[in-house]
Amino acid sequence: MLTIIRAFWQICIFRLAPQDVPRSSVLLLATALVNLSLSASINSLQLPFRYALLIALLEMGVIVGLTATLLYAFRHTGRLTQTLTALMGSGAVIGAIVLVLFVVFAQLPALPRLGVFLWNLLVMGHILRHALSTHLVAGFFIAVGYAVVLRQLILFADRLLSAAI
Repeated sequence: MLTIIRAFWQICIFRLAPQDVPRSSVLLLATALVNLSLSASINSLQLPFRYALLIALLEMGVIVGLTATLLYAFRHTGRLTQTLTALMGSGAVIGAIVLVLFVVFAQLPALPRLGVFLWNLLVMGHILRHALSTHLVAGFFIAVGYAVVLRQLILFADRLLSAAI
């Protein structure tokens, strides 16, 4: 287990790539569940749990849906399991760090928040660059696209939930 966590950390510091992660549906499921749990926990620090879980599910849906679409478009569908595992595992590592920061600092200042957000985008860009066989800049901008789509979905879901109340 420590070897797997270390591998995801190495991805987060740009020393390993998604192809260095084992191709395993079990590992993908495990990392997805850990990522979902951490995301819901982070969001529940500021939102009711059911909304926090909804946002965590939206995040996962965006990552899985857009990644599968991109890999299909680039004709690299064989890389899907490793790419998603790398995204979920690195997301879990960064999520664990964020959760600790939020527990230690009830109000995390804007600059560290921005730093972690940019780091997360760079890690996603790094993973997508390898998965799509493209340049890091292209991978980074695709990761920014993920963030924009997710933000729009969250705003849409918020409007729907507000109207339902």
